[in-house]
Amino acid sequence: MRYNTRKMLALTNQLVEKSFQQFSLRAKLAKIRIKSSPKWSPDITISRDPGSGGSIIAQKIARKLGWRLLDKEFLCKLSQDLNIPPKEFARIDESPRSWLADTFNSLFNPEYVSDVRYLTHLKRLIIYTAKKGDAVIVGRGANHIIPADKCLRVRITASLEKRIKNTMRFEKKTRLEATNWVAKVEKKRNNFICQYFNCEPSDPKYFDLVVNTDHLTLLQARNLIIDAFFAKFPETK
Repeated sequence: MRYNTRKMLALTNQLVEKSFQQFSLRAKLAKIRIKSSPKWSPDITISRDPGSGGSIIAQKIARKLGWRLLDKEFLCKLSQDLNIPPKEFARIDESPRSWLADTFNSLFNPEYVSDVRYLTHLKRLIIYTAKKGDAVIVGRGANHIIPADKCLRVRITASLEKRIKNTMRFEKKTRLEATNWVAKVEKKRNNFICQYFNCEPSDPKYFDLVVNTDHLTLLQARNLIIDAFFAKFPETK
């Protein structure tokens, strides 16, 4: 009994110490702000509410400008860097983590990808890619990572009804499936930004442009964003 008690106490101490380390690193990562440099070429970051058409608009922008689109490609590249299958990485990407589960797994599972490790790679890869310019970066808190003077920060939104209808149309879901999907993804993305960047996801002060697609076509939204980019960075024309 005494042996088990000592073992449990040692385990508890390990968990507490590991949790403190994770919390400290997470807090430091959230505060990191990358300084811009003269060699940095501007990009466009797209933050989007699920069902608002943000991902499609990002594709249209990249195609129109001949830029790289960092969405699925970005996901695969980062998963390769972390040496984990894309399907496994998808469980981490833009998802908040429980501190207890993260601490426990980090302590006992050597193959586990902690949120600290994920965020470290995430920021490095976004900055590495963004500095080259000519990139449309979708989600993943990119607008909080890239310096505000080196990107056009865009938020794309729409009414809940519009987003549900879009999801039914483009994802071929029933109304109930679309409603549940929008709510689930919105909660996951918002919690991710709140947990790892310590801010309100839709706060307009973190964006240069907020586009509501209720009464704009995706093509109109694309053109509006491109015009805004060249208005902010006229030297890139």
